[in-house]
Amino acid sequence: MTPRQLHQLLIAPEIIVVDLADAALVALQRALRLEHPLLDAPPPTEHPPVRRRARLILCHAQRLRRALRDYRRLVRDVLRDAEQPDSPF
Repeated sequence: MTPRQLHQLLIAPEIIVVDLADAALVALQRALRLEHPLLDAPPPTEHPPVRRRARLILCHAQRLRRALRDYRRLVRDVLRDAEQPDSPF
C-alpha cells in the first residue's frame, strides 16, 4: 500500500466496502445469468416466477452498481480536492 492509498483509506474507509459490494454484485449478476441464460432474451408471455425474480434482481443490482459508481466518483473528487494544496491566489 502506498502512502497515498493509506491516506485515502484513512479519509474514506467506506470505499473498501463500496468496492466489495460492487464485486459481490458483479458475482451475483454473473451467477444469475449462468443459472438463467434466457434472462436477456425477450420475455415470452409468461416467465417462471424464479426467472421473473432473477430479472428483477438483475435490474436492482445494476441500479445499485450505478449508485456505487457515482458515490465512488464523488469521494474521489473530495479526495482529489483534499490533496490539492491551498493556493493563496
